[in-house]
Amino acid sequence: MSILVKKGAFVIFFNRRGQDDKPEVVMLDTEVYACSSCNGWMRKEFASADLKCPLCGNDTNFEMRELPQIE
Repeated sequence: MSILVKKGAFVIFFNRRGQDDKPEVVMLDTEVYACSSCNGWMRKEFASADLKCPLCGNDTNFEMRELPQIE
């Protein structure tokens, strides 16, 4: 270890203990409204009443996308 310190190197340790405990991501077909002019989109549950893009304010179109489930 002292040789590494003299050369200016450092040691990195990796911990894999928490990686197996992550829950599985469930992908679902989700209804979204996508903007016709930019990359903006929003889930149907969170859409505004006027169905305007939250980024640019233009009209949106109805689409289906495969997105992770929200808990």
